[in-house]
Amino acid sequence: MVRKQEIYDAVDEREDDIVEFLREFVAIDTENPPGRNYREGAEFLTDAMADRGYDTETVAVPEDVVADHYPDRSDHERVNVVGRKAGEAEDADGPDVHFTGHFDVVPAGEDWSDDPYDPRVEDGRVYGRGTSDMKSGIAASLFAVDALEAAGVDVRGSVTQSMTVDEETGGFTGLGYLVEEGYVSTENTDYCVYTECFDSSRICLGHRGVLKFHVTARGEKAHGCMAHDGANAVMAMNDFLTRIDEYEDVLHDRTTDLPVTPPESRCADISATMLDAGYSENVIPDRCTATFYRVLVPGETVESAREEIRTLMDEAEAATGHGFDYEEIMFAEPASVPEDCTVARTYTDNILDFYDETEPVVSPGSDDQRFVVNDAGIEECIVYGPGLLDQAHVVDEYVPVEEIVTATKVMAASTADLMGATE
Repeated sequence: MVRKQEIYDAVDEREDDIVEFLREFVAIDTENPPGRNYREGAEFLTDAMADRGYDTETVAVPEDVVADHYPDRSDHERVNVVGRKAGEAEDADGPDVHFTGHFDVVPAGEDWSDDPYDPRVEDGRVYGRGTSDMKSGIAASLFAVDALEAAGVDVRGSVTQSMTVDEETGGFTGLGYLVEEGYVSTENTDYCVYTECFDSSRICLGHRGVLKFHVTARGEKAHGCMAHDGANAVMAMNDFLTRIDEYEDVLHDRTTDLPVTPPESRCADISATMLDAGYSENVIPDRCTATFYRVLVPGETVESAREEIRTLMDEAEAATGHGFDYEEIMFAEPASVPEDCTVARTYTDNILDFYDETEPVVSPGSDDQRFVVNDAGIEECIVYGPGLLDQAHVVDEYVPVEEIVTATKVMAASTADLMGATE
């Protein structure tokens, strides 16, 4: 049996190595869309795990599967990585702890103070695109296992690490594909930790769901000076948007008691986010397309949300005489696990070694946890990682080094506890 302080000391000894690993990792531009340099990112991670003694596999997604989800980006290959390391203890028949995280990042955009893919360390922070969301989470899980080995922990089971792509655009060809192909299942995974950015002080138990879609109002073109000869799709869409506005009030009354953060996000919601119509100022438009972002609270389903939208479309058709078409972009069902599940309680106990108090949260947005919980049927799955939620997707993104070190310690100690290897 090993004292936890020995594990923590082993993490502290590796702080410089953790930072250097993260800098090298962030320097690989894996922007999504379109899905850039996934092969390079996968090779970097495969080498890192192979050097650590993991049995590794790169899992390339067939082009036809990619095309089903991203028809305009199927020329960019999708490559995921899985590594497994079995314990060497005599009593090695223990649980499998699975760490998973995504290595795609959102486009950096403009206005950065420095090159977002030439990460710098300044004032105790690592700056660069993906530092918080969420390459630091992958770094933490890798070095957590390193620290266990350095501290002499006899692992009574196995550790699996998966690093996936496309989370920023739905995750279907990333963790979703690994679950579909059986790399994550109740047969091979006892506990799962998704290392997304919620900071080292708390665990995340789940997330709200989302439905993204277009609605198009159909009309008939005419010259603007003879509008009576046409059918104005913009005006038809105006009727539909008015119904959406009323629907939004209904959704705001659908709340959850789960600890969604911030509290203002503890209700269902819908937003019109884009509008496209017209050819010229003197042409009556025959098409008007609006894009919507519908947020679901746990307890709602995507299918029920679809049915509600279809009802609003039917009402708008009856009122305006115009046809309306629905086109779905993507969906994610809500997901949540009990606060008292074993992995949640274990991580909470270890977080309290570093913080006076901690409260679990539920994410306002969706992430890949749903594939593990909803599709693989694994209830013992939480989200925990060092990145800061308010640094996700922003200019001059950073992660504090102290956050990475603390999260690595919590991951290491929690893994040892789950395997019964600590005093």
